Amino acid sequence: PTILMAHGGFDFAGTFDVFAPMLAAEGYRVVSWDARGHGNSEHAVLYSWSGDLRDAVAVLNTVSPNEPVVFLGHSKGGGLMLDLAHALPHRLTHLINLDGLPSKNNWPDLADHERTKMLRGELEGWLDHRRRVAGSERKPGTIEELAKRRQRMNPRLPLEWLEYLVPIGARKDHDGWRWKIDPAMRLGGFGPWRPEWSMQRLPGIGVPVLGVLGLQNEVMGWGTKPKDVYPNQPPVFRFEALEDVGHFVHIEQPRLIADFVLEFLSDHPAPRPASSRSRHMNAGRHENRHEPPLADSVDIVGSQPTDRISNGPITLVHGKSRLALHLLREGWGRPLLLLHGLGECTPAKVPAHLESWGGPVYGLDFTGHGQSTLPIGGGYTAEILMADVDAALHHLGKATIYGRGLGAYIALLIAGARPTLVRGIILADGPGLVGGGIRPSSPHVAMLGEPPETTPDPFALMELSRDVRPPDYAIEYVRQIMQWSELDSPIAVTTVVRPEWLTAVVDEPGVADVSVPEALAMFAEVH
Repeated sequence: PTILMAHGGFDFAGTFDVFAPMLAAEGYRVVSWDARGHGNSEHAVLYSWSGDLRDAVAVLNTVSPNEPVVFLGHSKGGGLMLDLAHALPHRLTHLINLDGLPSKNNWPDLADHERTKMLRGELEGWLDHRRRVAGSERKPGTIEELAKRRQRMNPRLPLEWLEYLVPIGARKDHDGWRWKIDPAMRLGGFGPWRPEWSMQRLPGIGVPVLGVLGLQNEVMGWGTKPKDVYPNQPPVFRFEALEDVGHFVHIEQPRLIADFVLEFLSDHPAPRPASSRSRHMNAGRHENRHEPPLADSVDIVGSQPTDRISNGPITLVHGKSRLALHLLREGWGRPLLLLHGLGECTPAKVPAHLESWGGPVYGLDFTGHGQSTLPIGGGYTAEILMADVDAALHHLGKATIYGRGLGAYIALLIAGARPTLVRGIILADGPGLVGGGIRPSSPHVAMLGEPPETTPDPFALMELSRDVRPPDYAIEYVRQIMQWSELDSPIAVTTVVRPEWLTAVVDEPGVADVSVPEALAMFAEVH
């Protein structure tokens, strides 16, 4: 299994040189790369967070184009992997964050354009620096001198370790050693980005997450405290806050952190690779991409429901789409229907935080996701996915709906459209929760390559992430639900992240702002 590691700002892959072999010794393939402008990678014309994300995707596609991998990131790399986990939730099995849970307490190792505010003198200094960087070089020195310079930013790391890093992260010129980091990059700067925005990605992560925090303050650290993390916990989360460890947790305590990682991966085995599922469902797609072949174990459900539940998914017909409806667990009473986030698919089993539901539990793969139809040319809207759910309700009858991310928004829409069939909705964090804002952005035509052979559909990722969600539009569905539902409180919001449309929903009378266990208990009592 592959572990893909992203280093922190002003670092390079060599900083994993003690820690990574400990994981490789246990059978893992460990891969990292030097970010642009760092180590042996090219000095770029432009640097940005989105550029780093695209570079990470390029590495991921090279290392493991089909199989999902473990994402691991330190510091800025941890924040990067949080964003990547939301952008490509189908490409990872686990997320490991090493002191890369940003808070507003401190802004350490991000490039200059990623700051928020500057005094006038700082702004002028930044502009002056930009004029001077063309052709500039970093100051030369001996190995010991470069190590001592770095020790000012890494005061808890031994000089011997820093001297080991110099020949890896620096080059030897005629006048001495120079760090390879692009001199155009520096600490400080300005821009609209907020470090705590990366923290807000955490609650929506659907795979198991390990978070490690070093509590000793350092120049390069985030200053994050456990109290900043606890409100943002994802559904499956192990958290280790270390009192006598600084920001570079994997360098100070490599054996301890490696043991945490190995135990965590052992405690949460990876599900069956998504690519093997995709290969199965795409057999014969070249002949007719709208009609994936159906195995003997699959039920076809059109206008009439079926009583037979088999080992494979039930197939529902919605227009030209065939939708995979998965029975995750049998039970007595009203079903709970799971709607996944953008880019995700139905989980292989009932998530632990939903186990308390007494009735049967189902999951629906939206069009373009999981084992449902992969269309040609895109054309996704939230309303089309709402109709996917309507097909599932036609089969199941009355159901309570739990929606993650995009699935939460779709749950709101279908509850407004079918208020007597939907017996309560639970809106939870997940990929695609925010959407594209409250109004259309500048027109954009994406030029994608060859049609994909596996889900999720890239058009779905692009189009649904730009989906416009005005608050007044969402409120119309809330009022439909409140008027026609037989429940006193049919909407339960459990999210940490609250985009404009969801804030408007919470502010409506009768909407419950509760935890997931409270929401499940609330709707379990409904007849």
